[in-house]
Amino acid sequence: MAELTRRATLAETASITGTGVRFGGEVALTLQPAEIGSGLTIARNDLGANWPLDLAHSKPGPGCTISGEGDAGVHFVEHILAALVGCGVSDCRIELNGPEVPLLDGSALPLVTAIAAAGVARSDAPWEPIVVAEPALIAQDGAALCALPGEAEFTYALSFDHHLMGSEMATFLPASGDFAADLAPARTFITAEDAELAKNVGLLAAGSEENSVVVYADHISEEPALPQSFARHKLLDLIGDLFLLGRPVVGRVMAFYTGHRQNHELARLLAAQADRND
Repeated sequence: MAELTRRATLAETASITGTGVRFGGEVALTLQPAEIGSGLTIARNDLGANWPLDLAHSKPGPGCTISGEGDAGVHFVEHILAALVGCGVSDCRIELNGPEVPLLDGSALPLVTAIAAAGVARSDAPWEPIVVAEPALIAQDGAALCALPGEAEFTYALSFDHHLMGSEMATFLPASGDFAADLAPARTFITAEDAELAKNVGLLAAGSEENSVVVYADHISEEPALPQSFARHKLLDLIGDLFLLGRPVVGRVMAFYTGHRQNHELARLLAAQADRND
């Protein structure tokens, strides 16, 4: 994984365009260099609105993380958050002309590729991590998420009743792992039944097999790019959501069948720890 001890921004602007799967239409995403120390900001250029992309301005939504309020909110920010921290970018201005980050192929790889093409400009300013000082635990509705003191390590385990999904577990160690190879290619996945339900309630205007792996009753739309790909994608989401803290997390984080709601709750617990210990 990229260096996470010194603050960095982009060397040049990165731009990418894709379909908005939740609301439809084409969405242009631009990543701009930002002043070192400014953190992450998000801007809706179509509305003239901007705000910090952080925990205070974000919340878990249906199947994604939403940053901003009301009509100015931006859905699906978790993949760009994961791509930025995976590339070691601490400071960036994220501009959009619509209400969601384009899902692209459902993975973070196109975003990582765009960031790599723009280049990362590393500074001499230190980037202090959030160090897990004491155990933090979220347990609810058959899901569990905990953070323990130790070296940075992220593990996700899941289990589905569907015979084509089953049980998976994946672990990522930032110190030795390669984010671009180990996590970024893992695509969003959804069962055909859940996709139909999402369309019926207005949450999936333009979803397709191009932007998600679809699990049908008797087959999967595409062979996963990585082993344990479903668990790896959940790790991707978890790492992205935790980057709402604006700092890398150093500790052993373990999750079982959790989603954005639990990720946000753990982030709040870790933020409270940091406030007590900084």
